[in-house]
Amino acid sequence: MVHTIGRTTRESKVETAYSLELMYHRHHKSVYNYIAFRINNHHDAEELASDVFVKAIQKYDSYNPSKPMEAWLIAIAKNTVTDYLRKSMRRNFAPVDAIMGMISGEQQPDEVVVMNEKNHELMVGLSRLKDKERQILSMKFATELKHGEIGEVLGISASQVGVIVHRAMGKLRKYLEEVQRDER
Repeated sequence: MVHTIGRTTRESKVETAYSLELMYHRHHKSVYNYIAFRINNHHDAEELASDVFVKAIQKYDSYNPSKPMEAWLIAIAKNTVTDYLRKSMRRNFAPVDAIMGMISGEQQPDEVVVMNEKNHELMVGLSRLKDKERQILSMKFATELKHGEIGEVLGISASQVGVIVHRAMGKLRKYLEEVQRDER
């Protein structure tokens, strides 16, 4: 991507607008997936993803073109989610997605119940992990960032990311197996 924000010519403004639009189209899905994975609420995830791109435009001069754009955007998303979670801890709410899914005519009621139970079990399992483990898993699976890119966002090595992913997945697997055993 060409870094052109500082120029004042008409051509550079058109080029900048094109670059920002391209940034949005290339990375919106990853940013949204990361946020949705972290907060489990579709409507708020959409709003937060939009906020991330507004912040990215405002902070575009701080972007280092030698680094991956996606990792930079996920770092902004990470901070945005942290702020959101801090604010949401002060208020209790039921995710609108869960309610909408229950009244949706697309699935049979028993399918919705089973899906919600599995989703709930996974979310409980994730909530038992350390915050750093949850962040890394969401970056890995929701955005498909490479270990080196995740490490760059969090300030740790790629090998540390790999170790944390392995251990966190083991903890999550163990929890879900315990839940299945208890259901029998």
